[in-house]
Amino acid sequence: MSLSVSVVIPVYNAEPYITECIESVLAQTYQPQQIIVINDGSTDQSLDKLMPYAQHRLIQLQTRENRGVAATLNEAIDLAEGDLIAFLDADDVWLPYKLQQQVTCLQTNPSVDACFGYVRQFISPDLPLAVQAGIHCPSEPQPGWLKQTMLIRRNAFQKTGLFSTVYHTGDFIDWFMRAKEAGLPYIMLPDTVTFRRLHRSGLASQQQYQKEFVHILKAALDRRASHSSTPYGSQQP
Repeated sequence: MSLSVSVVIPVYNAEPYITECIESVLAQTYQPQQIIVINDGSTDQSLDKLMPYAQHRLIQLQTRENRGVAATLNEAIDLAEGDLIAFLDADDVWLPYKLQQQVTCLQTNPSVDACFGYVRQFISPDLPLAVQAGIHCPSEPQPGWLKQTMLIRRNAFQKTGLFSTVYHTGDFIDWFMRAKEAGLPYIMLPDTVTFRRLHRSGLASQQQYQKEFVHILKAALDRRASHSSTPYGSQQP
């Protein structure tokens, strides 16, 4: 039996990139059942770029005030109808076989809840050359511990919980730490599945992420200490 896929794309001020992003999903060799695109209060012309897709049979487009990426992801998970959920940032793109490879992985490994793949980073060509020169970009693909490389069973979120709205940029790493604590079984494919764009707003996000990571790590250590202090690892009432 084939598995259906819902794709989630949160959009905030992604006017230059959102068309390429969506087209990379529509070009998948394994077509999703549903593409949920939520315009999270963009202040640029992102909505104008999205409107031509409003009548597409696969695309469910919503627009509203800004609530942040984690709240947007959680809202989309609630709307998802597929057996599996994939996430794509509005400035990144997938390779055409991304979904096909990962659906096959989860079909052949029914005890596994999530499948990741490698990511290749690239410097956005619209940046001035002087800015490009100051950005470090790995020359080779790397293991993609990112939501945009992940395909996950929808019911897995019942084990892990949703994304925390406390964090602006650390929502995924916080979720992934909690998923590992919950014993979520996953596989990392050796294939590159996502191209991740490096640009100005991403650099600012990285600085914010570094600040939030300290709090995320402390929360994880506190959970571990609380769990280990409970007799036989049972849960406190």
